[in-house]
Amino acid sequence: METTEKTAFLSILTNLLLVAINTGLAVATGSLAIKASAIHSLSDIVSSVIILLGIKISQRSSPDFPYGLYKLENLVALTSSLLIFYAGYEICREVFGGSQPQMEAIPLAVLGIILSILINWAFSRYELKKGEETGSPSLIADARHNWTDTLSSLVILCALIGDAIGFAIDRYAALIVVAFIARSAFAIFLGSVRVLLDASLDYPTLNRIREVILADPRVSAINEIWARNAGRYKFVELDLSFNIRDLGKGHALSQELAGQIKKEIENIDRILIHYQPHPRDYMTIGTPLADDRLSISEHFGEAPCFKLITVYLRDGTITEEHLLQNPFLQEEKGKGIKVAQWLLQNRLDVLVAKRPQEGKGPGYVFGSAGVEVLLTEETEADKALVLAKKELHIPIPEGGERDD
Repeated sequence: METTEKTAFLSILTNLLLVAINTGLAVATGSLAIKASAIHSLSDIVSSVIILLGIKISQRSSPDFPYGLYKLENLVALTSSLLIFYAGYEICREVFGGSQPQMEAIPLAVLGIILSILINWAFSRYELKKGEETGSPSLIADARHNWTDTLSSLVILCALIGDAIGFAIDRYAALIVVAFIARSAFAIFLGSVRVLLDASLDYPTLNRIREVILADPRVSAINEIWARNAGRYKFVELDLSFNIRDLGKGHALSQELAGQIKKEIENIDRILIHYQPHPRDYMTIGTPLADDRLSISEHFGEAPCFKLITVYLRDGTITEEHLLQNPFLQEEKGKGIKVAQWLLQNRLDVLVAKRPQEGKGPGYVFGSAGVEVLLTEETEADKALVLAKKELHIPIPEGGERDD
């Protein structure tokens, strides 16, 4: 039995105990308010049974419901909100419904109601905590429902104390309680209706999903994002553009992103990612430079700087040219991998180098990102970049290269 089922079962036992206490007090005192409280606790038992059934049914799968029966929990939460509204009505009816018979054994009734308040308060806190831990909307709704029972017991306690000392203050306390009840019921009702109508996830969750995706330099754009709740679970659908043309590598990246999102966001049942290569009009080519900043460095991770040029593919024009200092030059471990990841963040598409990177950390980084590594015997960086453009079948503009 999982946590949600155990908590729902404990809710039933707790309300049975409260029914027994309130029934005994009603017989001993003759109080109509306590009788109403006992009837109210019976309605709570019905609510808890519905919640337990909703949790059990929501776990079942069916070919007719390929996305699961998770929304049954939201239907249950919606029902609980209506029960909370009804609880407010009951409180008003019992308080303003007319005169009550002379009560007896008021000290016993006061002790009994205080015990009921403590039991209800303690269990509502426990149930709310478990509901938030498991993300169960029905447990959260029931915990709030139990909290309204605590407030209604406070109204009864005020009525008892007022009767004992000769002051009728129960009517004013009831108005405050009904306001709390209406506010709680409306929040649960609105939340349930939003899920049942497939409203989007909250903005903080959507923004966190965007942050996880865009943190990967292999993703060029988020075209569309759809996400919704169903019970405690979330469904996410993404349309992404990758800086990768190889379909196998694109599939691997989509699986990696899905795993990362599930790690960051709780209770995600399913993630569907549609991906496509980003339409390429430009290409960024880079090469490691030696200390003179003119020749190609024999080393990759230990190169003091890198030259990156962005080329317009249609006519071969260089649109951007950057000389970037290696920020990891002083690192002791993992220097090559960190440099490779840094170059990906700068949108590197092709690396021109003196030595191959296969079997090394940078090679794995470039390989998974679809970065092509071209080997050259040319020493001068500018000449090597021109040769790379020819090898990549990029036109050489008339009049030669732009000299910035």
